[in-house]
Amino acid sequence: MLVMCKKIYPSITVDYREVPSGIPDILKEKYCFIEMKRMKTGDYVINEQVVVERKTKDDFVVSLIEGRLFKQCYHLRKSAFIPTLIIEGNPFCTGHAITREAIRGALLSVSVAWQIPINYTSSVEDTVQMLWMIAQQNQNQQQVLYRRGYKPKTLYKRQQYFLQGLPMVGPKIAAELLQHFGTIEGILKADEKSLLAVPGMGKERIRKIKMFMEGSAKKLASRGL
Repeated sequence: MLVMCKKIYPSITVDYREVPSGIPDILKEKYCFIEMKRMKTGDYVINEQVVVERKTKDDFVVSLIEGRLFKQCYHLRKSAFIPTLIIEGNPFCTGHAITREAIRGALLSVSVAWQIPINYTSSVEDTVQMLWMIAQQNQNQQQVLYRRGYKPKTLYKRQQYFLQGLPMVGPKIAAELLQHFGTIEGILKADEKSLLAVPGMGKERIRKIKMFMEGSAKKLASRGL
């Protein structure tokens, strides 16, 4: 996460196909750490914890008509992240030949059967605000949601649990690190070149982890970090 003005800013991985929407550029202006890549599932991954599928009102309806919607729901639920769907605009107000009952049924299926929360926005700017709020809330609450009261039973799960206490490390990155290095000790002793060889690791993520491990507790506390 980027550190600016004594605040810790969220990290958001963005599918490169979202570039034409203008959303990634606006998020950068809000000082999010943005990583662009081709994503197999979802359009945004926030803090390595939440995966967001963004659909305009027309895309939602077309994906329903073409049979893509529920396949995407399956992959969202199958992912290692908390899934949510953002619908930009009113899906009941499009020019497509589909009944209100079909749209309503699809919305209920997504939220109830697939248990994927739906968030509605009115514009690109509103979507940016929604993503920003999700990122901030997740950043403030992830310690409570993911670590408090959770007691993994296997050694491998305990190792993943340990690694997720590091900055910008979620379940996916933790698994990649363990697969690459084999042990916690190997990860903690690795240099930047070795860490860069791990999928998903970038220089900013490594810098934050190194600062976390090597920084003086008193100095970090005095800076609000």
